[in-house]
Amino acid sequence: MIKAVITGDLVNSTNIAAEWRQTVVDALNVCATDFAPLTSIKIEMYRGDSFQVVVDSPEQALAVAVALRTKLRASTPDKSEAWDARLSIGIGEISFESDNIVTSDGEAFRLSGRSFDNIGKKRLSISTPWADFNDTIGLMSRFADEIISSWTAKQARVVYQYILFPKLQKDMADDLGMTRQNFNYLWGISKGQLILDYIEYYKSLIEKYNQ
Repeated sequence: MIKAVITGDLVNSTNIAAEWRQTVVDALNVCATDFAPLTSIKIEMYRGDSFQVVVDSPEQALAVAVALRTKLRASTPDKSEAWDARLSIGIGEISFESDNIVTSDGEAFRLSGRSFDNIGKKRLSISTPWADFNDTIGLMSRFADEIISSWTAKQARVVYQYILFPKLQKDMADDLGMTRQNFNYLWGISKGQLILDYIEYYKSLIEKYNQ
């Protein structure tokens, strides 16, 4: 059975003040907890600003990765540079899974690690055993990456709500303490629907190739 491994590090972590470090860690952990009804997730920090995530359901891996970046951006303090992460998703078998993620091994870990080593200036990449899949999703990921990297904290809060807690727009606006008009405006300028469509297309590809 295949799983997903996400390798990541914080962007410009040296610019994050020490007083906010725990808030960053909490944001990542809250995101993992919020996904509990959809898939089991384990997350482990190492070297201070790096982390790995194991996602049991590979269909949910892209949603998890987008949500992690979205949660970081949504948690950014006012007047601070937007918090973000570079994330590389690897899809494949896990041959050895220990209590510590960083000592585990398998195809998913190797694909995630190699893709992360070559991520360059991108902040989102996906690597699978299927070449056609990689070519298709790779181009789409470049566009999605540009959109996500432009979000303000308020836009990110709206998109996160859509990904994790979809309801009627009025109810989501109420949950965030916004008017429906402001919520709809932020959703529109964030191009959030394109990101949801991207996530759903990824899911359909995983289901197609993982048969």
